[in-house]
Amino acid sequence: MKSRFSRKWFLFLVTGLFLLGGGAYAGYLKMRGIPGWLSYEAAESEPTRRDEALRSAFLDPAAGVEERYEALFTYFMEGYMTYRSPRGERVQYPGAPSGAGYAINGLEGFARTAVLAAAWIHSGRDPVVRLGGGIGEVDLVEVLRAGVLAGTDRDGDAYWGDLRDYNQRTVEAADVARILWVTRDRIWDRLSPAERDRIGAWLSPALTVRVRDNNWHFFPLMVGIVLKDLGVAGAEVPLHHYKAILGHYRGHGWFFDNPEGIDFYNAWGISYELAWIRMVDPDFDADFNADVLQASTSNILHLISPKGVPIMGRSVCYRTAIPAAVVAEAAAAPENVAPGQARRALDAVWRHFVERGALRGGQLTQGYYGQDLRFVEAYTGTGSCHWGLRSLVMAFLQPPGSPFWTDPEQPLPVEVADYDLDLEKIGWKVSGRRATGDITIEIPANPDVEHPVGSHTLLRRTMETLTRRLYRPYNHAVKYDGRFYSTAEPFPTRQ
Repeated sequence: MKSRFSRKWFLFLVTGLFLLGGGAYAGYLKMRGIPGWLSYEAAESEPTRRDEALRSAFLDPAAGVEERYEALFTYFMEGYMTYRSPRGERVQYPGAPSGAGYAINGLEGFARTAVLAAAWIHSGRDPVVRLGGGIGEVDLVEVLRAGVLAGTDRDGDAYWGDLRDYNQRTVEAADVARILWVTRDRIWDRLSPAERDRIGAWLSPALTVRVRDNNWHFFPLMVGIVLKDLGVAGAEVPLHHYKAILGHYRGHGWFFDNPEGIDFYNAWGISYELAWIRMVDPDFDADFNADVLQASTSNILHLISPKGVPIMGRSVCYRTAIPAAVVAEAAAAPENVAPGQARRALDAVWRHFVERGALRGGQLTQGYYGQDLRFVEAYTGTGSCHWGLRSLVMAFLQPPGSPFWTDPEQPLPVEVADYDLDLEKIGWKVSGRRATGDITIEIPANPDVEHPVGSHTLLRRTMETLTRRLYRPYNHAVKYDGRFYSTAEPFPTRQ
């Protein structure tokens, strides 16, 4: 008894000292200004006046459609400028880091948010915007130009670093290419030959590096298509990546996405990319692309309700990007998706998440509704979640006064009638019920078993501080192995 008692208290004492030591070490690093590993919560854990003002403006029933979305745009630009680096090449948002490191987190913050500013500029809106929070007047053209030039300057202290095999920079390079393409007449066409060569030299390795065998194939493909269209010498489209993508097609507009398979990546990471290919090069496998986008956007519309989405799979913090391809389809093929219905889809998603506190401090939170690291993968860092802005990117590419903004709103499928879709080729059954607004994904291959949700505990956080490695619970089984996923109980809200 005595030996057992002593051993128990010894372990208790060691654990206590371990946790206290980790806390002291965390405090020391914070005092020294060492970034990235201690900000487990967003800087603004409670809504600020800026957050409340955005919520009020966006949800105001008396406000016009464009007015409401311009408030949302301004909100994200204020966050962008608040956390922008001195040279403008990185945006270091507060929050939990990814395993890729501080510099990559900042590159993601830049690339994934700057493309929204680029869409604003492309649409013909005034690039000089007035922002609150003491920021004042900002010329978005100069902001983007300065950031890209600083990040691609190999001899400068702000250099983004070289693109290498299986490296996150290749992912972000696709958004940098998009920024240059949509602002071509305002930035690219006005650069000196030396500046264009510098940018091209940074982007071009994307055409030859090796990438993961999943949606990553799109990033070299997009860079190649853009560089060729911009007239960069020697730029070729790496078609072997496109062949790899085609090998993952399953049907119903859906692709298998390694390593997990079928999930919402098709909405925000595959159909979105196909929509961009159609914009930049309308002739690129046009018939197949059109058929796939028609099928996938139809399915995406059947997954959106004013009550939310039946979320499942990885990267749930990208949740607000779900209607991105739907908005793009309404612009390119309004016979498939009416502009008023696409806007209804966009509005249903953004209203749902704005109402539930998914925005804090000028950024999207690292979670589903709020800051929640139970479901955040190791590749998700402080700027990663701004892939969630992709639906706004597609919206702001539409000029003011265009049908997307002015056509009468049309209802979503779940607001019209009940439906039951058997998507046999991807292993899903999707049902919607008009009376409740609920949508459910059933995966018949999965057993009907409840999977407990693991927490991001103090011990895990302390281990991360001490070892500088991530120990998030990830909750893979909850994300993929459930039988049912419903708007009535999205898994990230379960405790």
